[in-house]
Amino acid sequence: MNGAKNYFQRLPSPPLAQISPFILDEEIRIVADTPSLLVIDKPASMPVHACGQYAVHTVLGQLRVRYGITGLRVLHRLDRTTSGILMFARDYDTDREFKGTLKEGEWKKEYVCKVDGVFPEEEIVVKEPIGTLVVSMGIQCIRPDGKHALTRFRRMWTDGTQSVVRAEIETGRTHQIRVHLQYLGEADTDGVSHGYGYPIANDKLYNCPEVWPKGGKGAEFGMTYEELGIRVQAAHKASLWHETVNEDYVGKMERLANQDELELAADAPEISRWERPDYDPVCLSCNVTKKETPMDHFRIFLHCLNYETAKWSYSTPLPKWAEQPNEESTVIDKKESSV
Repeated sequence: MNGAKNYFQRLPSPPLAQISPFILDEEIRIVADTPSLLVIDKPASMPVHACGQYAVHTVLGQLRVRYGITGLRVLHRLDRTTSGILMFARDYDTDREFKGTLKEGEWKKEYVCKVDGVFPEEEIVVKEPIGTLVVSMGIQCIRPDGKHALTRFRRMWTDGTQSVVRAEIETGRTHQIRVHLQYLGEADTDGVSHGYGYPIANDKLYNCPEVWPKGGKGAEFGMTYEELGIRVQAAHKASLWHETVNEDYVGKMERLANQDELELAADAPEISRWERPDYDPVCLSCNVTKKETPMDHFRIFLHCLNYETAKWSYSTPLPKWAEQPNEESTVIDKKESSV
């Protein structure tokens, strides 16, 4: 991948799997470490646990490989592309206690995001129900048969084109903040376009006006949920990410298959898993031309800033993309200027 050395890393992989997906070259920062609880600042780009081709390139995998930390119980999850506070219990009693308070709605959960448009200055509360649209992709949408969801939004600052917004969620639906931001805005009842709400600026799933009718604004889809699901799947199907196989690879495999004895030497048994070569002549993944992967595939502008109850509180600094720029070119809300 061109320029990969600048911001990607390929971390240690299991034997026979030097093909793990790239992740950003960012450290996992330990926020709190006690005998019963581990709290980290999760980097974007890595899933919490193993899935698909992600094995060691996960939060749990990196905690094990880099810090020797095992036996953790996941208390909540963040999407692969989301960063911020992530909590783990170290024992059964802590796991049960924290999940009990989460279920009872005692957690205050605050996020920060960067959205398109000039977000209104006043606080906005969205109470629209959220339900699944495409099960296989985990895509959600506003729908009357969905589950109750409530999000409070408050602008921090805007540069006249984009805005950084705090979001406090009282529920924890999948993609809740992303869906509620997509929904925001008055419906175009007067025949005049009022834009497409305030979706997260680099969200390739929900910030796609060419896929979502009216950008998803006001949940006015103009078609059945089944039709919308097919449309979303077609736009994001896996074939868009297919890699081109090198021209001589198929012929090479055919020649090898027709040989009585393969002219390939096995790795020496003393070679460790980490010393295996990066290239394998019979590995499909090693013999493809990979597409340049955009940064938006690794990180969206959504960060878990603070989780707390009456008994505890854990937070992280603002991510770089959310920091206040030159005040001369931005509008800073008075309530946020003292935060």
